[in-house]
Amino acid sequence: MRETTSAKIGVIGGAIAGLSAALAIADAGHQLVIFGRVPPHLSGALQLAPNGFKALKDLGALDALMPSMTRLNAIEIRSARTNSCLSVLDHDSPQRRDYAAIGRGALCDGLHKLARAHKAISFCDEMVTDIICTNETTSLVTDKATHHSFDLIIGADGKDGLARKVIGASDDNANITRQALRASVPAASLPRHFSTPRTQLWLGNGYHLVSYPFFDSIADEMMVNLVLCSPASPKQAPQILRELLAKRPVLAPLCDGKISWYKTPLPPANQLATWRKNGLVLIGDGAHFMPPHLAQGAGQTLEDAATLKAALTGVSDINQAAAKWALMRQRALSPIIEQAEATGAMMRLSGPFAMLRNAAVELGGHQLVEKWMTKVWNA
Repeated sequence: MRETTSAKIGVIGGAIAGLSAALAIADAGHQLVIFGRVPPHLSGALQLAPNGFKALKDLGALDALMPSMTRLNAIEIRSARTNSCLSVLDHDSPQRRDYAAIGRGALCDGLHKLARAHKAISFCDEMVTDIICTNETTSLVTDKATHHSFDLIIGADGKDGLARKVIGASDDNANITRQALRASVPAASLPRHFSTPRTQLWLGNGYHLVSYPFFDSIADEMMVNLVLCSPASPKQAPQILRELLAKRPVLAPLCDGKISWYKTPLPPANQLATWRKNGLVLIGDGAHFMPPHLAQGAGQTLEDAATLKAALTGVSDINQAAAKWALMRQRALSPIIEQAEATGAMMRLSGPFAMLRNAAVELGGHQLVEKWMTKVWNA
């Protein structure tokens, strides 16, 4: 096998985690190669909270991505049973707060354009088939049988990627008890209240539904992103939707057979006991998983990258700096993961406990929700 690059850092993964990590590494003054094909236009959307905005600003990507964002002016929590409003967290009062939706494809495409324009970043479309990380060697092998040696490899290929397996992570898809149904629907096909520029969270009996509008640049129209979290079930999406939503007049339109939903397992919020093995360090979903309870999946990945930039700036021993960064991020994420799991536990309450939860949210008002979320956004 032949040596093809002398760059010091290799990044595995060409999606959001890999591209944001690449921008961080390049801005910190190091050259790198991104391995793996940039995915085609990703469907769906995500929410960016104040910490996500700050991370993008630290990465020098915020200005370029702002035109693709749809500002959300509030989080509105409602009862799925009665449609009554339990609480509203206003992003415009008492002071304007950065909060927006962005298509996954738009975020990935924007980061990709910035990475392509950076002189320190190069791309290799070959797929990584093996990673060697011993005390003596940090290298990888691609599907073209080329061998690449580095001082450091960043594994940004997700929770099902090769890098996570090399670290020695066990399969967290075992004993899954929850699932997520996801869909993106043209806003014009749904009742107008779904297009309101705010996050709407419906708390149900053992399930919850999140919806918010975003602009899809590929479809060139406003879409509504939908995520329904419920107990794991072998049933098909249409049957699950009918059982949970058909009797709720406001949510019943989501049972329309024309809407394409896809179902994914929903592991609990977690992070690996170690993100590192010699010269291989994980970032993003490969290191930690954030279910859609706090809207922090992308936000925490972007924070990974922004803090990595700070850790690698002005250092000569990038391996040691990355090891310290991994430990720092593990400590920072621990309370957020605990909060995500606590939030998920509250959202999946059923029966009388669900009614008590709704009463507590309504009684606590926006002050309760504000305090709960600010702990994450300002962490």
